[in-house]
Amino acid sequence: MTQKSTDRPQARPCTFQPERRLAAIVSVDAVGYTQLIAAHDLETLQAMKKHREMIAGLVRQYGGRVVDAVGDNLLAEFASAVNAVECAIKIQIQLKATVAEQPEAQKMEFRIGIHVGELVALDDQIAGDGVNIAARVQAMAPAGGVAITGSVLDHVEGKIKFDVDDQGQVQLKNVRRPVRVLFVYPADLRQPDASKKTHPVPGFEGRHAIAVLPFRNLSHNAQQEYFADGLSEDLIDRLCALRVYPVIARNSSFVYKGDNRDVRELGQLLGAHYLVFGSVRHSGNKIRVGVELVDAHDGHQLWSQRYERPISDMFEMQDEITDSIARSLGPVLSRSEMRHAMRTPPHDLDAWECAHRSLWHLTQLTPQDNVAAKQWARRTLELQPASAGAYTLLSFTHQYDVTYQWSDSPQESIKLAVQSAEKAVALDNDDPAALCALGYVCLLAGDRQRAIAVLERAIELNPSSALGHWALGSALALTHRPDEGIPLIRKAMQLSPRDPLMHEYLFGIGSAHFVAGRYERAAGYARDSLQARPGQAGAYRLLAASLGYLGRLEEAREAVQNMLQVVPAMSQAHLETFLPADVAQRYVTGLRKAGWDG
Repeated sequence: MTQKSTDRPQARPCTFQPERRLAAIVSVDAVGYTQLIAAHDLETLQAMKKHREMIAGLVRQYGGRVVDAVGDNLLAEFASAVNAVECAIKIQIQLKATVAEQPEAQKMEFRIGIHVGELVALDDQIAGDGVNIAARVQAMAPAGGVAITGSVLDHVEGKIKFDVDDQGQVQLKNVRRPVRVLFVYPADLRQPDASKKTHPVPGFEGRHAIAVLPFRNLSHNAQQEYFADGLSEDLIDRLCALRVYPVIARNSSFVYKGDNRDVRELGQLLGAHYLVFGSVRHSGNKIRVGVELVDAHDGHQLWSQRYERPISDMFEMQDEITDSIARSLGPVLSRSEMRHAMRTPPHDLDAWECAHRSLWHLTQLTPQDNVAAKQWARRTLELQPASAGAYTLLSFTHQYDVTYQWSDSPQESIKLAVQSAEKAVALDNDDPAALCALGYVCLLAGDRQRAIAVLERAIELNPSSALGHWALGSALALTHRPDEGIPLIRKAMQLSPRDPLMHEYLFGIGSAHFVAGRYERAAGYARDSLQARPGQAGAYRLLAASLGYLGRLEEAREAVQNMLQVVPAMSQAHLETFLPADVAQRYVTGLRKAGWDG
């Protein structure tokens, strides 16, 4: 018998080391898959198998790798962001063609999200923040659309031809910092039918008009018919009072009561870029009202809401619902106008679109974007020299230079901000936004009594102005009336719960508590503000000074270091540029307790 060798190497367990790498991560998910399975289980499973095979084939064709495909989700990675975006767009084009002939109830649409980031690879699986962000962004994408992050845009801009709807900075679930999100579309799929295109209403300087269609009465009750018409009429009056968008007169919009034409055709007939539809239903002792805002340019729904109220005082309920709708529509319309402006080639922009491009840059709150906001505001004035809105935007850019410490000469910036705001109000002394700009710059300049009077006038003209309520609340806090200011800032948060300035509202409440000597609460709001928008020098200043007074020196010193990373040249002289001397001194004392040697 041959003896077995004892010298043969023993088998060792195979080990795989995790690898970190940068990649373009693509997440694909079916829309309404659970409902489709419930209604057409076998057909849906068969369709999903075919769609997944087609998607996997395109991923391989564009140089990518399918990492996982479970249920209605598919995850892939690409070494090239350009290939990833081209593949995603091709997938959506091919899917659209594939389902075109299917019954509407069985059509399957997909959302795609793409992010360039670091991932951790182990065996054939991938994980990490990059994968999580791609999945979160995918969930935001419109059905049949592609959403990308700013990191993807950095790699593909100028290399692929597509249209973009920029959603700005978005706080994604379980992601620490806000992420810029953009919806991308093949250029040829975003071109509207020229015969359906809406045009600005003559006499409104290129501004897009809005039409409120008569609300439908779904109860077949005459009393509810009056209520439905009353809601429509009140909403027209409230939108007219905002004085931002031209509103089509009741006599024109009510002609189309009960008309079921396509929204694009209705928009063209009325000369309106935006249409508001609504319905009223009486159910038991309650009234249910549904409202939606639609872009008549492409038929896209921008916003919808449902309201349910007990039938008690019909007129009070009518006022409440009208107020809520008008309050909600303003920010949605503004975001839509900014997206339209950012999609339009620069050489094709009119004054209205230039102003909204300026506004978009203003809301990004970076030094570079603030410079761009100035440039677009000045371009607006070249096209329309008597634009109160452009001077308002220009004033805010100079104010931001001061408050965010982007200016080498704060006093000169305040002077320019005052001049621009005064010109805006001179051109239109009933413009709430212009009055907000003037009121807030008066606050920065130390004329606090005038600031309060001007901001009270702004709110009187537009009771739904979140900006006005925040500015007035801040002015009151800095004139040693913090407990009067805090409810106004809270009202601003209620008026605009998704406002890009939410971090400022939180900071404003924290500052009011600081003025009142409530340092624990001030520190809490400073942390909330930093969570809403990380990296703010002002919020770190508030946090450090508050913790200094509380004697929590280790935390306070960390906040001081964070503050100095953002603004190394922080000084008492700078604080006194825009704060009352006693408030500035209170900050200085708290910061020195926290270890600041400025």
